[in-house]
Formats: sequence, C-alpha cells, structure tokens
Amino acid sequence: MSEQSEAISVERDAIREEMGGADKVARLHAAGRRSARDHIAAFVDAGSFSEVGMFARSERPEDRAGTPGDGKIGGHATVDGRTVSVVADDVTVKRATSSLVGSRKLERIYEQAARAGNPFVYFGETGGARLPDSLSAVGYSSEPVFPWLARRGREIPVAAAIVGDSFGGSSFVAGLADFVVQVRGSTLAVTSPRV
Repeated sequence: MSEQSEAISVERDAIREEMGGADKVARLHAAGRRSARDHIAAFVDAGSFSEVGMFARSERPEDRAGTPGDGKIGGHATVDGRTVSVVADDVTVKRATSSLVGSRKLERIYEQAARAGNPFVYFGETGGARLPDSLSAVGYSSEPVFPWLARRGREIPVAAAIVGDSFGGSSFVAGLADFVVQVRGSTLAVTSPRV
C-alpha cells in the first residue's frame, strides 16, 4: 500500500469512528442516543452501505478541519435485499446544521436515487442553517428551500424519520416526504426558539 493510500485509509477509518469527535459520539451513546452512522447501520442490511461524499468538508477554510462529511452521512445500501438511498444528519458535526457542501451532497444522493428508482430515506436531526455558510446555498431568491425535492413529482418514494431535535432543513424534508415517522421526545419545527 502506498503512503497516500495508507493516509486515505487512516482518514477514512477516523471519520467512520470519530465522526465530528469521539467525545461527541461518546456523549450521544452515554445519553442512550444513536449517531447518524448508528441510525444507518440499524436500518440497512449489514455490510451493504456504500457511502457518498465521506471526505466532503465545509467550503469555509475556518471550518474545514472540523466538518467531516459536512454534517450529512449518506449513500446507498440495501434493506431486505432491495436497494435504497439513505441520508442521516450527523449532529456531531456542527449540530448537523445545513451548509452549502452538505446540502449539495444531500441533493446529489437524492438525484442518484431518482435516476436509479431507489426509495430515499432520511434520518433528520438538525440545528437549522449554518450561518453564514448556508446563505450561499439558499441565497435570497424565491426558490423553494429544497427545489430538487419540492419539484420531484413523486418519481420515487421519500420517507423521513425525525430522530431528535429537528429545526430547519430536516423539517422541510419531512414536510415534503411521503411518509414521516417522528420519534417520541423529538422536535419538529421550521426554526429554533432562539431565532
């Protein structure tokens, strides 16, 4: 294995295990909560998950080091042998706040699902928009918040599970989904009380 390949392998393993910080993952588990990777692993067939955009990071230089996956973990897997596309908000990375890179990754995985005819499943738990990062993603136009989902025409089924506090982006996805499950004790709101 070359030095470069070994470095990539080490980084990949660290992202999988530590996500946005080993201490944050440990706090989730200590509180009896699942991480984004736990949600995906419990949902899909063992060993079937193929991740998209693992090495994506915020485009903002000051945030790059602390944003593995930029708050979204997603890809393609099987459930009972059937291919699905799945995304989970990673609260260990800036509370899974919506950002330009994370939003693009979410859209890309949805587009791949639509092309392949796969159901799209979303585990939502986000702290809303990451400012000023998300301003370049949404802008000030009259576009819908998730135009790719708002205009989808129901070509594939979309399911959402709200698994924690959901403000902003994950709530919009739930509002546009065909089927929504909300876990007891979770919150579903357009924005946080602080706003």
